Amino acid sequence: MRVLVGLILIAASAPALALHDCKFSAERNLDIDAAGLKDLQLVLGSSDARVEGVAGLKRIEVRGKACASEEGWLKGLTVGQERSGERVTVTTRHEDGAHMGGWGTSYAFIDLQVRLPADLMVDVDAGSGDSNVANVAALHFGSGSGDLSAAHVAGAVSIKVGSGDAIVDDVGSIWVERVGSGDIRATTVRGEAKVGHVGSGDINFSDVHGGVHVESVGSGDLVASRIGGDVEVGSIGSGDVTASDVGGSFIVHSAGSGDLRHHNVTGKVEVPRRHEDD
Repeated sequence: MRVLVGLILIAASAPALALHDCKFSAERNLDIDAAGLKDLQLVLGSSDARVEGVAGLKRIEVRGKACASEEGWLKGLTVGQERSGERVTVTTRHEDGAHMGGWGTSYAFIDLQVRLPADLMVDVDAGSGDSNVANVAALHFGSGSGDLSAAHVAGAVSIKVGSGDAIVDDVGSIWVERVGSGDIRATTVRGEAKVGHVGSGDINFSDVHGGVHVESVGSGDLVASRIGGDVEVGSIGSGDVTASDVGGSFIVHSAGSGDLRHHNVTGKVEVPRRHEDD
């Protein structure tokens, strides 16, 4: 993974391409008619992508840049598309011998900048690539070690990552399906914030209009502040839970050795007996 400096949001970030060496380069561009489409899927592998929704745009503009330390490797770096019903899939590919990814003196990669109609959903399948996404209808992001920075999503954001991190701001709702060791930070959520299973990663939610509902956390920490509804945790292992300025109730059903802290909870507080004095 070519790590984004600071994981800052798209509105303030410099283009990812500026971070990479590019001795030999070639354009890999696509223009796709958006008529009849509802969903753009990006299959990135180790590629980085910057995705921006644009109101009134009638096509999907993919601007790819293939970079390599050896000129002969460029021909093995391609961008393809496949349309099926209301979805179009854009995939970055590398043929054998293209040495995809890498730092130092030997490297080959493709990075994408994508503009699309703002009313389309985006589905990102990123292995180790990093993504910046803004101004889209909804977003699903799945990665191994890739990072996400997302802002101004009209509808739902769903996330499933291994060791990747995510910073999300100004979204309709958020559903964190699964996280390994990655960290998730979400601010200004207009609806609910829900979490499935978290390993050692930390979760931080703030300014959530609805409630925060977490199924299970292992050794990671959970921080929830300025929450309009309930904060409810199914189980947490050795991690800590901190809840403050909660408009509803604070409920933890099962907790291990971590601390459970709460402040300014409007509703009821229900925690395991051994944590009542935390």
